[in-house]
Amino acid sequence: MVGGKEITKPVPPEIDEWTHFLHGADNNAVANDTVVAAPRTIQWVSNPRWGRSHEEAASVSALVTTNGRVFAIMDEAPNISIRFLADWKLTARDAFNGTLLWKRDIPLWSDHLRHFRAGPTHLPRRLVAVGDKVYVTLGLDAPVSILDAATGETLKVLKGTERTEEIAVDGGVVYLAVGTSEVYRRGGGLYTRGEPEPTDFRYIMAVDPDSGRQLWKKDFTGTNFLLPMSMTVRNGSVFYQDINGVGRLDARTGTEIWEKKRPTVARRMSFASPTVVATDDILLVADRVPKLDSRDPQHMAATDKIEWGVHGWNEDGFARRCSNLLVAYSVADGDVLWSKPCTESYNSAVDIFVVGDNVHIGGGWERFDLKTGEKQGPDVKMSGGKVGMAHHRCYRNKASVRYVFTGRSGIEVADMEKGWLGNNSWIRGTCQYGIMPANGMLYAPPDACGCFNKVKVQGFFAAAPARESKPVQISDAERLRKGPAYGKISYSRAADNEDWPMYRRDGQRSGGTRTTVSGKPRKLWSAKLAGRLTQPVIVEDTVYVAETDSHTVHALNAANGRKKWSFTVDARVDSTPTVYKGMVLFGSVDGWLYCLRADDGALAWKFLAAPEIRLVASYGQLESVWPVHGSVLIQNDVLYTSAGRNTYLDDGITFYKMDPVTGKVLGKNVLYNFDPVTGEQLGPEGGFDMDGVNTDILIGDGRDVFMKQERLDGSLQKLDKSKAHLWGIHGFLGEEWFVRSYWLLGTNVRAGWGGWASGNETTFGRIMTFDDENAYGYGRVMIASAAVGHNADDYHLYGVKKVLMTTGLPRARRKKGQKSPPPEVKKPLKPEPFWADTQSLIVRAMVLTNDKLVVSGPPDLRKKEAGILAYSNEEESLAAFKGEKGVMLRVINKANGAVVSEQRLNAMPVFDGMSAAHGGIFMSLKNGEIQCWR
Repeated sequence: MVGGKEITKPVPPEIDEWTHFLHGADNNAVANDTVVAAPRTIQWVSNPRWGRSHEEAASVSALVTTNGRVFAIMDEAPNISIRFLADWKLTARDAFNGTLLWKRDIPLWSDHLRHFRAGPTHLPRRLVAVGDKVYVTLGLDAPVSILDAATGETLKVLKGTERTEEIAVDGGVVYLAVGTSEVYRRGGGLYTRGEPEPTDFRYIMAVDPDSGRQLWKKDFTGTNFLLPMSMTVRNGSVFYQDINGVGRLDARTGTEIWEKKRPTVARRMSFASPTVVATDDILLVADRVPKLDSRDPQHMAATDKIEWGVHGWNEDGFARRCSNLLVAYSVADGDVLWSKPCTESYNSAVDIFVVGDNVHIGGGWERFDLKTGEKQGPDVKMSGGKVGMAHHRCYRNKASVRYVFTGRSGIEVADMEKGWLGNNSWIRGTCQYGIMPANGMLYAPPDACGCFNKVKVQGFFAAAPARESKPVQISDAERLRKGPAYGKISYSRAADNEDWPMYRRDGQRSGGTRTTVSGKPRKLWSAKLAGRLTQPVIVEDTVYVAETDSHTVHALNAANGRKKWSFTVDARVDSTPTVYKGMVLFGSVDGWLYCLRADDGALAWKFLAAPEIRLVASYGQLESVWPVHGSVLIQNDVLYTSAGRNTYLDDGITFYKMDPVTGKVLGKNVLYNFDPVTGEQLGPEGGFDMDGVNTDILIGDGRDVFMKQERLDGSLQKLDKSKAHLWGIHGFLGEEWFVRSYWLLGTNVRAGWGGWASGNETTFGRIMTFDDENAYGYGRVMIASAAVGHNADDYHLYGVKKVLMTTGLPRARRKKGQKSPPPEVKKPLKPEPFWADTQSLIVRAMVLTNDKLVVSGPPDLRKKEAGILAYSNEEESLAAFKGEKGVMLRVINKANGAVVSEQRLNAMPVFDGMSAAHGGIFMSLKNGEIQCWR
């Protein structure tokens, strides 16, 4: 509504929907979209920030879009541990801004402990969206439900469709593959908790969605067993592949028109389905080729059943790779027109893209004439830049009519005619599903990857191509807006060591203070605000805190919690303000930097740090394309801040050096990893890692400035070598307990399946604090990478000598001709804790004082079940983690870890939401309260 009038923006004809797993019912994974291109700018981002696990089933099973909405099936259980049972949801979002529209529960789904990249392949085929309707199975054994796409309400349940595994919608008719595809399955990666028993039936059926009436049914049991992912619908025909061969049915009656013999293998890895793509005149089928004279079971031809090997790596008796053949059949009569050898992608099926009169075959990306199979022109050149990954990722590639989008490392993009355009390893698809090119954008669902971990974008991310118009140049003078308090702030008080003036008290973000608190604190006052709160800051007699989602900074009386003043801006304030010489300084995700007079909250000045005013949707609200963190750094009487999300997005991140009193810019620098003229990627890439950074709160050591692992000097010039400091791989602010996320005292971490755990080289934790001599933290006892990562989930609270170490150096590797690799760089030994508490609370907030460590969180009641990644007390464990079994404030002797006292809280603390100053403990709680304890 604009001015009381409803304005509808027409859908551009140049963009396309993606209604089925592989685009449409014809399984040709090519969007008829001429807008979608290489990702260069944010369109929107939303939760969840992470997938739950890399080694177990992907947290996203399906993703489709139609009529301006995006639908996904996601596991929304807590990220802290894969041991928690899954919580599957069907979610609907606005396709162009990510706004959540509705959710539906899915009570029974495939066991989430099933190995990654091990299927079952039918999961992404259980969701289809066409027009204003969604077709879905809301459970493994549930019938097909037709939902209102706008509201999520059930319009109709199709009776007799229980145990449907695949859905296709074409021409107003619903086509279903019904019955268990994995009747015979085994393997070290198979988990089946709660799953229904296999069916003894298997068929394709057609249903009228309006009446629910069955139109026809074709049986595929016994020796005619239907292969999964083979049901394909196009132009009045239904195509399939069974054990005997490939066939065509009349879509109106189910009558068989033809079937051509084609043997298939009797044993398959559980990712290995055929690829069937239909056009009007040609049917393309790529599948594994059995060795007809072989006595080896993994290469023999199927006669009466298919056996599935379920494992993320290798299963004895099942070939992980096998010869494949693409055969082109005449739709009219089934005659074989031509054939070509082809290869499966990494733990996924063969990629076949039909664009116009050409067929593009994955692997070498050769181009052939659709009708004759003759070689056509040059292959799509899929190389040109260094790609860090040793192998392709475990999901299918996608395409548009202009580009191929592969998943070797990130989202590699190649022009169909011109070839290679770039790696884009800073963004990737989610395991097993991949990405979705539609609506002029690339949709990247949340992943659980440890590759490119310091730079890769987070969340459910919609990336758009580069914008044609560049930001209008605005002078620094024009960016500065003076308020009524400009030049009218006087301050003569000397700095007080007992203040807590900025996020985690100081530029090093130590989380430690020089004050002394009581060994038995009592609640002095509680003030009720609303919504999400930041960590409070305390200077003199005032507490300052930001109410994030309502865009407001509050000042409270430190003695009684009464409100002194409030100041509201245009978007979220994501972190703690900084108080300096009578000024309250903070940024907002609206792209502005603010300076208020601390006494009364009057505006002194504000500065547009974003290159221009341009808004996008981020986690349900509008933000600048170039957000500014709430917490700014004051170092040597100079203010440092940044604007931007990522050094690969939207012209990068701009760093500012400013006079905090006047708002004058003293210096700035832009970190951008693309050449602004040629578009070429800048900086090194290799070994699952690359140059660049995802934004975070700035850190200072009194001389240099840091954003995560990146180090800049006082004039904001990037330095080649970092120095050890406290930082987080994925930033300070995220409170999701993602398995591959932690803080550390170090310089860098490696990346990749094993490298992300290199924090073991130094002191690390989920949350940490330190002083001049020692460090204290809560987190895993050790970090384990690779397949055993989730087994290393013993936690402890600890104290340890502080040692600043060089970390994350590349592993020494033997070069060709060398007998042994060069020696590793000598580093100090990692210190062992001088005390550790393995029975600690689940610590969400902590602060270090002169002689005490104060922590807060719920009790850890988790009991591991032997032999499986599960809890024997699932309900109790989850309730405790959520704070439903009590929340405690615990005072600890920092010398030996002994508990001095414990008090009960009425709500969970905000993650890292505790401060201490002038003898008081100040806490922000998740219920919107801020409390003072003395």
